[in-house]
Formats: sequence, C-alpha cells, structure tokens
Amino acid sequence: MEETKEQSRTGQVVIFGGTFNPVHLAHAHVVKEILRLIVPDRLYVVPAAVPPHKQGRNIVSAEHRVAMLERAMGGLPVVLSDVELKREGKSFTVDTLRALRKEVAGDAELYLTMGVDAFFDFHTWRDEKLILSMAGIIVVNRPGTPHGDLPVEELQGYLTDHIDSGYSWDPERKRFVHPSLCGIVPLSVTPVSPLSSTDVRTCIEQGDRPTDLLHPEVLRYIEDKGLYR
Repeated sequence: MEETKEQSRTGQVVIFGGTFNPVHLAHAHVVKEILRLIVPDRLYVVPAAVPPHKQGRNIVSAEHRVAMLERAMGGLPVVLSDVELKREGKSFTVDTLRALRKEVAGDAELYLTMGVDAFFDFHTWRDEKLILSMAGIIVVNRPGTPHGDLPVEELQGYLTDHIDSGYSWDPERKRFVHPSLCGIVPLSVTPVSPLSSTDVRTCIEQGDRPTDLLHPEVLRYIEDKGLYR
C-alpha cells in the first residue's frame, strides 16, 4: 500500500472511501470519472476498518480488502491510505477528515465522495455539520436507484429539510453553496450498472464467477484465497 506524508499542493483533494468488500468495476469506474471530470490534485482511496453501518456483515479482513484494492487501482494516480485501518475502533468519517487534513496543505479543498443513495442518509452520520465545515461532498449518481438521477429539486429539498436551510443552488458553479459550510457538488458520471459489493458476494456464494463485475486480478485473488464462500 502506498502511504504518503507529503504536503499536497494547493488545490482539490478528493477522498473516496468505502468498505470495498470486495472492490468491483463500478468502484474503479467512479474513480476514473472523478480523475477525468474533477481532475483533483490528489485522490485518496480509503478502505474502512469497522464501518459503523455495516457491522455483522461478511466483511473480510482489511489485509484482503487492501490487496484487492491494490489490484483494482493499479496504474491509476491514486493514494491508497490506511488512515482508518490504523485507528482503533469504528471508522467515523469526521475522524478520517481530521487525520487527512494533517497530510495536505491547509489551503487545499477537501471533498468526500459518496453515492447519491448514501448522501440521502447523510443526516444520520456522526457530526455531519462538522464534516461539512471541513470538506465538501461530491454526490455521484447511481442509475437504477430511487434518487439515481441527481434531480436538483430533490437534493435541495433534502438539504433544506435534513442538513441546513442555508444551502442554495448555484447554476453557474453547478453546486449547492452555503455561507459558512462547504459545497455539495452533484457529479453525473457516464452510465454504469447499479452494481454493489453485495451483488458480487451473492454471485460468488452461489458458485458463479463474476468475470464481468471484477477486475481479473481481483477475481483471481478472491478465488486463490477462497473468499466469500
């Protein structure tokens, strides 16, 4: 795993976190689209240690998930960060932001990436207002899900009702802005199937080989290690 303590130059730093259990082609697709559309100065891929909302599920060890990420993200200009894996206890995003802020220049803009379905649960996260004081959010569309097409009116309603009524849509910058909190940026990526890690695990549990869902090296690793059986 690549780790870095270098100070990022001024600019945008994007954080793409998740359980990655396992990492699949849709994950890699979103990373490529962020690199293409946002062109950040740095993109951190951050595997979670103990996700608070996924306890009790069939989550393989961090070692396996990191190894699969290394294979799936090979060749992409990203930083695989073990910031959450080194921390004891549950993985809370607010703590991850505090840690990563120490690694990047103080004037760099931090952005979290999340799917639109996760975004509509953001009000249930720990210290959501504190998170928005430290980082903006890139909300990625997920075709085939209830909110998948990123309708501005629906996003505005959610922000007003559940996050903060101070958010408003800026049509020129194509983002929601706030007088004191960081922005919310809807990002429509090129179409990709609404794939989830659950789909992949179910496929493997049923004895199938999801060759169209996983990077070949990730599938080979899963089979060599006998994961998700």
